[in-house]
Amino acid sequence: MIRKTITTAALVLASAGITAVPAAADSIGCAASYTITSTWPGTRDATALGQVTVANTGSSAINGWRVSWRYTDGSVVTQVWGAVPLPVIGVVGTYAFGNESYNGNLPIGGSTVFGLAARLGGGKAPDMTCTPV
Repeated sequence: MIRKTITTAALVLASAGITAVPAAADSIGCAASYTITSTWPGTRDATALGQVTVANTGSSAINGWRVSWRYTDGSVVTQVWGAVPLPVIGVVGTYAFGNESYNGNLPIGGSTVFGLAARLGGGKAPDMTCTPV
């Protein structure tokens, strides 16, 4: 019955010269950026504090996220807060973190931040991948 009603309505609109345009599909996306906020040099490996900002870049809300990156300079994350460490298999220096229960929902244009402590190997900030989940 519902299909018949929809089909009938479409025929009535078409006969009146009105055509329906499908709505644009919502996009789901996120981006992550990495910032070192302070360092304590003077040891073999500099200790640093940093933060990762996760932003919703899509046109739909995000209900969870996963951020990953790979250090190629020997840097090591020693502590994290505001995110959950996720298992990574394979490549040395690769890290992955997911949202906590309180910071996974990001509205359109919204963002959240999580922090980390690391021993830096001296290289630049890594390229990051953000995936909505």
